[in-house]
Amino acid sequence: MSTDTEQPLYLRIADRLEGMIRSGTLRAGDRIPSVRQYGQQQGVSVPTVMQAYTLLESRRLIEARPKSGFYVTARLARSLAEPVLPRHKPTTATLDNFASVLSTIRDINDPTLVPLGRAVPGDELIPLEKLTKVTASVVRRSPGTCFHYDPAPGSQALRRELSRRSIDWGCAFEPDEFIVTIGASEALQLALMAVTRPGDTVLVESPSYYGTLSLLAKLKLRVIPVPACSCGLDLAAVRQAVARNKVAAMLVIPNFSNPAGGFMSEANRRQLLDIADEHAIPIVEDDIYGDLPHQGSRPPCLKAMDRTDRVLLCGSYSKTLAPGLRVGYLVGGKHHQRLMELKNAMNLGGPALSALTVAEFLRSGGYDRHLRKLREAYRNQTCRIREKVAEVFPEETRVSNPAGGLVLWLELPEHVDVVEVHREARAAGINFAPGTLFSPVGLFRNCMRLSCGQPWTPRIESAIATLGAIVKRQAEA
Repeated sequence: MSTDTEQPLYLRIADRLEGMIRSGTLRAGDRIPSVRQYGQQQGVSVPTVMQAYTLLESRRLIEARPKSGFYVTARLARSLAEPVLPRHKPTTATLDNFASVLSTIRDINDPTLVPLGRAVPGDELIPLEKLTKVTASVVRRSPGTCFHYDPAPGSQALRRELSRRSIDWGCAFEPDEFIVTIGASEALQLALMAVTRPGDTVLVESPSYYGTLSLLAKLKLRVIPVPACSCGLDLAAVRQAVARNKVAAMLVIPNFSNPAGGFMSEANRRQLLDIADEHAIPIVEDDIYGDLPHQGSRPPCLKAMDRTDRVLLCGSYSKTLAPGLRVGYLVGGKHHQRLMELKNAMNLGGPALSALTVAEFLRSGGYDRHLRKLREAYRNQTCRIREKVAEVFPEETRVSNPAGGLVLWLELPEHVDVVEVHREARAAGINFAPGTLFSPVGLFRNCMRLSCGQPWTPRIESAIATLGAIVKRQAEA
């Protein structure tokens, strides 16, 4: 780099990088070269590059991430407010008619539609080559075991690896405390069956994942939807609900909930556990997103704070490895024996090959390497979609800003009908999850959930621009 100018060299480096950011050559979430690498590329000293990067940080154009490097920050076209806490009162609702709205879900796996509705990793983020090699190795070593039933409690090899990883969750479970399940869905079903009976009432988050609502409907349970937002459940509403109703269980996602992206603080978790203890209510914890913070270490699960064996912990590797493996787990504490009986009554065992594949992937260290890349990808993709929404959606639009996971929750202008937006979007070849799917009583008619699981492409960018245009037309009508 030439130095025949009076302008300081570090300032010229900073201005050049700023130009690349503002022109879109470097996009939100992109990693820029390390200080040493950029210095070598440009033939300048490390202190000079460091001075330039410090200036770019002060301009809020880049940010340093511990043990990861420097990244381009989001350049929102305008400030984005987050969705407000829903205003509805927590009242008991049946799920008798909920199945009627599930016909919309058929589009989620339609490959002809832009997949903004699927809360799963895109094909490019699944470690297909490594999983294939691990699976082949497992089959060669244990061909007889791989293709038999894997009866409860499930693969000992996997339960050993889960035990080892549970230290990171703040728990340190023994292998014998785990039951391997067919994904988190079976784990949740078993947990609910262990602590409820048909006709019982379960407290759920509102908005709540439609798959969970569908499961509750199948089990013939009633629900009390309690408002939730970026901080998790409204605890005042929880207290009111359990004081006025006989609640058989609570079902919560403390770490990066779907769809609101909520993360419960330690203080709020303690309050929730205190409420559960006071009213002797079991808690079913869905920790499927716990491994997916956008930065920093993995947060503990709620179960880590449970001192009265109140919490049944459920999780899976569908959002982190591959949804098709269908490998989940359940820690039921004092309900363990009952859960074993229910598991054996439902099926003779899960897929042994999938369990052994995940066990080997965890044991070899491949999962941790993959997870670092996946977290970065989800953070990057979430950042870019928020940036595009700020650019193309109406100004009144509110968007969640989750600290983890792979979904965004949008609250559109009040009179926008998301069902009509969904109809127009589908005709344009775009799929997303309309807000009405996340309520048993038809709330959130002006909300939508967007998946950030797919790598950023011109197709994704164009689809969001089209969605924004559809919403704007409705907002202006």
